[in-house]
Amino acid sequence: MEQLTKREEEVMNKFWEKGEATVKEIIATYPEPRPSRTAISTFVKFLVDKGFLGHKPAGNNGFIYYPIIEREEYCGNNLKNVVQRYFNNSIRGVISTLVRDRKMSDDEVRELINQVIEGNRQE
Repeated sequence: MEQLTKREEEVMNKFWEKGEATVKEIIATYPEPRPSRTAISTFVKFLVDKGFLGHKPAGNNGFIYYPIIEREEYCGNNLKNVVQRYFNNSIRGVISTLVRDRKMSDDEVRELINQVIEGNRQE
């Protein structure tokens, strides 16, 4: 799965929140000053080309676009890439870093341990 740029991801998040939408409808979700139709259309084209969005005709209004890739799938893929690239494919390394840097509270660590134990019991 290809990585998205920050702006592509921003536009894709709009589709994940809205579902099916036209370019005009996506533009309307932005606060003023809104991005231009050309800018959003360009990002939508990139998202179609990368396989993130599909489209269908919408009469004289152009196309209705819809997500093909689910947010959870994209986020999971990104997380796998981070774990592989920065933590030598070690979940333990990720958790150790989060605990060491105090990004996880003691309660969150206990909850994670309980989830691991429960997951092992179900296998």
